[in-house]
Amino acid sequence: MKVLLAEDSVTMMLTTSSLIEESGHDVIPAKDGKEALSLYKSEQPDLVLLDVEMPEYTGYEVAEKIRSDKTGKWVPIMFLTAHLGDAHLLKGINAGGDDYLVKPVSSIVLNAKLNAMHRISMMQNELIDLSKELTKANNKLQKSIITDPLTGAKNRLFLDDCIKREWNRCKRNKFELSLLIIDVDNFKTLNDTNGHQAGDACLIDLVKLFNSHLKRSSDVLCRYGGDEFVIVLPETSPASALEIGERIRTSVEKYTTQCVTGSSVDISVSIGCASYIPDDRISFGEFLTFADKALYEAKDAGRNCVVEADTSRKTIAA
Repeated sequence: MKVLLAEDSVTMMLTTSSLIEESGHDVIPAKDGKEALSLYKSEQPDLVLLDVEMPEYTGYEVAEKIRSDKTGKWVPIMFLTAHLGDAHLLKGINAGGDDYLVKPVSSIVLNAKLNAMHRISMMQNELIDLSKELTKANNKLQKSIITDPLTGAKNRLFLDDCIKREWNRCKRNKFELSLLIIDVDNFKTLNDTNGHQAGDACLIDLVKLFNSHLKRSSDVLCRYGGDEFVIVLPETSPASALEIGERIRTSVEKYTTQCVTGSSVDISVSIGCASYIPDDRISFGEFLTFADKALYEAKDAGRNCVVEADTSRKTIAA
């Protein structure tokens, strides 16, 4: 175990260092509080032993600065002092210390406390490592819950929450909210002709293509189901939303030959676009329906086109 020993008295430094080394540990000597902090960062000790009264920084100040650093591992801190009373003990604990050693130091007590602090340090760092692993696993689980496993786009669960959240936010701030609903034309024919593996590869490529046209972190692509996708565009005007939709549509036309292998199948996309400043006249669910109906109008118009919903009606036709 590496022990950082901060002690301004040469005699005490030599005596205490000798006892620590006799216990089988390595000593990192520091003559004052400033050097102790520098060595703590560079040497990464397993335990810190601080004289209370030192030049530059007191032992209490060094302990406070060590405890303020949340990036490294947890390290036990013990104080060396000639005075032990309730006030000193409380001040040391509040500064981030874990124990006290009274000068002159007993070799038996020092060895026992070093071993005890080492065990506590190992247990504490094991808990910290376990907590990090659990956090990492939880983040991975959360990501899997809201991510489509095939394409990597966000899934329907995330979409429902995203539209509701952005609807309420844009409603509060009177911002425009736009949606694009995208349907892959002739996708069933692609699956029937070339197999589902080719269809899956096509969807993966198309998601990459769709995302290439989304320049802001707030723009979100979700897989709506099957070969349908929804793009949520907060604070986006109808003209900008239509422009993005048209860029996606033309890109798919040019990308078709890369998406399809085997028998030739014409792939294109039909897109319904809706833009609205949220208010109480319609719900976010009705807003999604506007975009959905615009999509069906695009398919009825011959597919491979972008149709803008007429949200001025404020009601959904049956």
